Amino acid sequence: MRRWAFRAAVVAPALLLSAVACVDLFHGTDVPTVCDVDAGAPGCGDSGSTEGGTTDLCSSDAGIAQERAVHACSWLAACESPIGHNATGACMVDAILAFDCAANANRKPKLGAKAYWSCVDKATTCEAVHACSLPSGRKNCNGAGFIGCQNFALNTDSRVQCLVSGSAPAGENCVVRGQTCDSVDPDASNNNALCLGSKRRSCAVSACNGSNLAACDDGGLDHGTNCSLFGEGSCITTGAQPACKPEGSSACPATADIKCINGGTSAFGCASGFGETVDCTAISGSPPGNCSEILNAAPGTPVAAACARASGCSTDTCAAGKLVACVAGRSVQVDCAAQGLKPCNDAIQTLEGTRAACTAP
Repeated sequence: MRRWAFRAAVVAPALLLSAVACVDLFHGTDVPTVCDVDAGAPGCGDSGSTEGGTTDLCSSDAGIAQERAVHACSWLAACESPIGHNATGACMVDAILAFDCAANANRKPKLGAKAYWSCVDKATTCEAVHACSLPSGRKNCNGAGFIGCQNFALNTDSRVQCLVSGSAPAGENCVVRGQTCDSVDPDASNNNALCLGSKRRSCAVSACNGSNLAACDDGGLDHGTNCSLFGEGSCITTGAQPACKPEGSSACPATADIKCINGGTSAFGCASGFGETVDCTAISGSPPGNCSEILNAAPGTPVAAACARASGCSTDTCAAGKLVACVAGRSVQVDCAAQGLKPCNDAIQTLEGTRAACTAP
């Protein structure tokens, strides 16, 4: 039987099974893959495709893109857990950038990132959602109270939460942001696993490492991106700072600033020396107040980070059984029943705190 290992960052010391970096925390043998659940999913029966499917993922119709984002993210939060960027509001920022061609013309997802969104976009069962988040399948947890990283096969990019021993884990696929999973300190009792860039815990200087953008914080963690998964697909150093190169754009005076343009409705960045524009209206709603300039942004800061309402909502909530998703400060009501899900629950327990989400059917 193939063994599945897990690098666990334990949240509660009392739940620590053994203070080792690599332990077997899963059992069981029969698990579905994404192709078992959906033979038409990206890459299934199409080994020659490197773009996660042959059709465009995004739509030029903003309304349709929003509807697809609501569907994908409400199902993801309901079926997995609203941890990290699975939370409906946080997920919708990434989903809108994936599904709205007009709002995000310069940094569309490619390869594995495109395949992930194509998978979640089509999912109409929790089994299909699980196959997108943990494409190698799920094994029941042999332990409880931790968020860690699986280090096998196709699930190397996924954070996994185990709340109850013997239950199936919840997964967050870090490929959404071009990252992978790493337990910051596998032997510690108070550090969760994180979505990080390729340098992970050994990031000294922000730089391009092939197609990977390393974006280092003061603690040596890499919050960067695999640039091959977005835009033009490369990391370049000829601009104001190392950056992923956008596609379909012109050269511009390089700057680390992210500015608001078009009457404050759009965010514009030129860290790479090539312009990247994001329509903030699609993400944080109508002006005024939907774009906030970021001066001297840290390397790797996405242009879309400027699309946010500082005085808006701060978390997802429930109202009369419906979910009110907080999308970059904009409140978006999600009718759980219309999505084929059960009513909103604002007391979902995660190891990152109590969260609100629609519940699984």
